[in-house]
Amino acid sequence: MFQIDYFKVVANELPIVKFNDKNIITAIYRTTVGRYYYYIFLKYREQLRNILTLDDKTELDKPSINNHILIQSTLKYYDETGIAEKLAKLRRLRNNCDYELFAIIDDKTIYDAKVIVAFLENKLDSIKPGKALNEAFTKALTELFLMKPTVKPK
Repeated sequence: MFQIDYFKVVANELPIVKFNDKNIITAIYRTTVGRYYYYIFLKYREQLRNILTLDDKTELDKPSINNHILIQSTLKYYDETGIAEKLAKLRRLRNNCDYELFAIIDDKTIYDAKVIVAFLENKLDSIKPGKALNEAFTKALTELFLMKPTVKPK
């Protein structure tokens, strides 16, 4: 199995690479934010997968499920210390880096991502198995299915 921590290793090492071309530097910064996001997102997904005691946790394995929203919502209903908000902020930062071609991505962007990742790393072990987590996951899963549009064939 791939070791998720290597995404963080790559994110930490990429900005160290020196180039004279500003476009390459920007591409490296954009990629770095993406690796930070997927590092911490996957850490939380695996934490939930390992400690949820519900049969429904198999939904985390389905590609048709928006795991990003499911995990953020689960954390929102479970935790009141800002984990979900920070994960959502990092995802917005990653989306900005990936999709907004005119966005200015610089050292501050990398710093902001690192700060969020450090906060989320410190909170990871606060996610504990039990009734509260199971209820938060069930609520988030129900909400996700209610949001999903249904298209009827003609």
